[in-house]
Amino acid sequence: MRKTVVGVLVALSVAGAGGYALADQDRGQAQGQSQSQGQGRGQAQGQSQGQGEGQGQGGKGVEVRTAKALTVDAAVRAAQAALDAAEKEGQRVTVAVVDRGGDLVVLLHGDGAGPQTEESARRKAFTSASFNAPTSALAGRVTGAGATLRDIPGTLFLAGGVPVASDGAPVAGIGVGGAPSGDLDEKYAKAGLDAVGG
Repeated sequence: MRKTVVGVLVALSVAGAGGYALADQDRGQAQGQSQSQGQGRGQAQGQSQGQGEGQGQGGKGVEVRTAKALTVDAAVRAAQAALDAAEKEGQRVTVAVVDRGGDLVVLLHGDGAGPQTEESARRKAFTSASFNAPTSALAGRVTGAGATLRDIPGTLFLAGGVPVASDGAPVAGIGVGGAPSGDLDEKYAKAGLDAVGG
């Protein structure tokens, strides 16, 4: 039996570069608007800031940016395509898709995949999104004595993770765990990427 975990990520869908289904995700409030209705922290030019951080000198708002994110629909398609590619070859894997912040969006645990494959897939997806590179390409950076990238919590530098990028910037990561080799895991992750226009 296959289990699916889907998190709601975004609200507005737009066409992104590279053919990915992307969504705009505001990281803050625009031009003088605030969601906070609490008490302000003081006075600004004789006026109370009782509406919160979005208000201030002359009604100017905080600076914000709009970030692109993979839609939940695209994340589900990518995960399903990766799982289908693995199952077609008789492999028992788990597929994870994370957003740019490394938060889990979709997790598909294939029939017969071991329990350790969930963590492996999630960490590979997180690592590829964090560094905007396939995890196989990053493996060489973690050799040697002393502190290395491998010491960053949540990362896993084994083949099987690929980033999803828009205009060269990462918007998500796809990770696969459970095949007998990382090369196969990465092959299936790339099948997921191809399903969303990668």
